[in-house]
Amino acid sequence: MVTKLNLEWPIFKVVVMIGSGPSAFDISREIATVAKEVHLSSRSPNVKVSKLDKHHNIWQHSEIVRVTEDGTVAFQDGSSVHADTIFHCTGYKYNFPFLETKGIVSVEDNRVGPLYKHVFPPKLAPSLSFVGIPDRGVSFLLMELQSKWIAGALSGKLQLPSEEEMLADVKENYQQMEESGIPKHHTHFLEAFKFEYQDWISAQVGLPPPDERLKEVFRQMIMYVILNKDGFRDEWDIESLTPATT
Repeated sequence: MVTKLNLEWPIFKVVVMIGSGPSAFDISREIATVAKEVHLSSRSPNVKVSKLDKHHNIWQHSEIVRVTEDGTVAFQDGSSVHADTIFHCTGYKYNFPFLETKGIVSVEDNRVGPLYKHVFPPKLAPSLSFVGIPDRGVSFLLMELQSKWIAGALSGKLQLPSEEEMLADVKENYQQMEESGIPKHHTHFLEAFKFEYQDWISAQVGLPPPDERLKEVFRQMIMYVILNKDGFRDEWDIESLTPATT
């Protein structure tokens, strides 16, 4: 999403980029080659407010406090800039306008629910299921495993828990999130360095857990991005992360 305060492409303009994910990272670096200034805004409490070392015109800020009609953007860290363009790189919102469930399945603060293990609505399972809801992780592997689980449930080869048991599991998960201070809109976030979810679904469909080499490559890739973001695509050597097989 782009909020245009100036209708021209941001050549030699001041750009504010909201978000700290992969899209914000990539787009900000591209825009910095033609923009006068690029200001990143993140709501992460651990963000380091500073000018980025490897870029002469990119600054990292904390969360935005307000935006005024004249384009002034005020940040929580006390600084402010006059922006020509504001980019919203804040992720995606789940939306199923074509799906009518009479309120059985709803989306509230980006939580699709109730869903048993991010896939089955307890009241409508296995007739209705969702593939690819979880965010982060090895996406295609995850979706393949979910699809096998759904196919098994629909064919009758795999037995799902009762509606009551699935709903109880969902409620327990929600309670654990609340007690841990995890916001509702992170319901479908998977921990990047852990594979419990993929391992669990693999067990449901009678498969061994994903190969440990794949897990290690993924973990090291994430760490490489975190520790050396700039130029990681050019410098990352997949061969060095893949253990030799005998």
